[in-house]
Amino acid sequence: MKTIFITIFEGVEVKNILRTPILAGLLNDKEVRIVLFTKSQQKVDHYKKEFSDPRIIFESVEWKSVSRIDRFFSKLKFVLLRTETTDLKRKMISEFENKVFGYYSGKALNFILAWSIIRRIARFCDFHLVKDSTYALFFEKYSPSAVFLAHLFDEPEIALLREAKKRNVVSIAFINSWDKVTSRCIMRLLPDKAIVFNDLVKQELIDFNEMNPKDILVSGLPQYDFFYTDQRSPREEFFKKIGVNSEKKLIVYASMGRAFSGSDWDMIDFLHLLVSSEGSLKDCDLLVRFQPNDFIDEKEITKRPHLKYDQPGVRFGTKRGVDWDMGHEDLKHLGDTLHYMSVLVCYASSISIDAAVFDKPVINIDFEIRKNDSMLKSPTQYYKTLHYKNALKTGAIDLVKSEQELIGSIKAYLDNPALRSVERTRLVSEQCAFVDGKSGKRISQFILELIK
Repeated sequence: MKTIFITIFEGVEVKNILRTPILAGLLNDKEVRIVLFTKSQQKVDHYKKEFSDPRIIFESVEWKSVSRIDRFFSKLKFVLLRTETTDLKRKMISEFENKVFGYYSGKALNFILAWSIIRRIARFCDFHLVKDSTYALFFEKYSPSAVFLAHLFDEPEIALLREAKKRNVVSIAFINSWDKVTSRCIMRLLPDKAIVFNDLVKQELIDFNEMNPKDILVSGLPQYDFFYTDQRSPREEFFKKIGVNSEKKLIVYASMGRAFSGSDWDMIDFLHLLVSSEGSLKDCDLLVRFQPNDFIDEKEITKRPHLKYDQPGVRFGTKRGVDWDMGHEDLKHLGDTLHYMSVLVCYASSISIDAAVFDKPVINIDFEIRKNDSMLKSPTQYYKTLHYKNALKTGAIDLVKSEQELIGSIKAYLDNPALRSVERTRLVSEQCAFVDGKSGKRISQFILELIK
């Protein structure tokens, strides 16, 4: 029996691994068993109900930093990455904290240290100086053939990778988001192999983490496999579920979330007025889709009894973040929403790519109805990030700068949904790499080949 360790510390890891063909593909090999690591017994109990295969084992691990030297390298990883995105984030935080000197001193330190040679030295020292035996007993217990790690930008998974490297167990990183390589930090330690969505992320992994190109697999997006293979719900059934007349055209507003924006409710109210009986888009209706990793302000919802909205997923904690889960029904509903909507309206968001997969018009908002005092709450700042600039360069997304431009763009797309269709195809090609519904299969086969 060959054992594979897989981390599911974050909700996105569950969505992109367990609820895609990756897990099924690994279990197709009868000689494979999976050990899933999560952070709490609550999550273990939740996932056991769904993933009950006898060859799946759950382990709950509460990782804690073990030493000062570990905490030093934990902070250093942020200094060693220099991109447009990290500089923007540094500026936003310093403005919020009113620390102008902190911004310039941090920028100077970043300029001095964020070089390939320094990153290589830091990783060498990190591996040899930090001592952490958190996962040692699990390696003794299960003797894994491989570890599959989907968030090597956080310490718990670095600790697991450290133990794997000490024991010469093959390690595979899964870069399961289009922005992590350029917007967060470096990987403190490098895995043996890496899997990425597309060639853009592959090049970023080479540029900012010194990965060897031959050790990187471009797989496509496994969480999109069901977009290509699932049967859609009947139109009448879907519109009845969301409480909308099926004869109307559906405008979907995807919220930015209160952690990144102070503009969501202003935009929701503006769009509602447009689709109201007195508005210029009265043949349409509005569905608001909130983020699965955020919480809705119930007071704001109470003020708007007319609002039709989705709040996908389950939340395990009381704060916004990684402690959430989207089940198969949530994912199916997302696919139905993208299929039946007429146009997507949002600020900078990966759902813009989701919509393009379905060849649906995408409008991004580049204005605020009420200007936010803080850059941290200004959603238009995120168009300056490196990963989002790549998406905008394709021309697939209509970036509107005023209420009138937004109205005009919606009307133009309603009249001719094929506008920018060629550009949307380009966006999907660049970001998804494959559109065959076989990305999960590619990943599972890659892992199985490594442990033969």
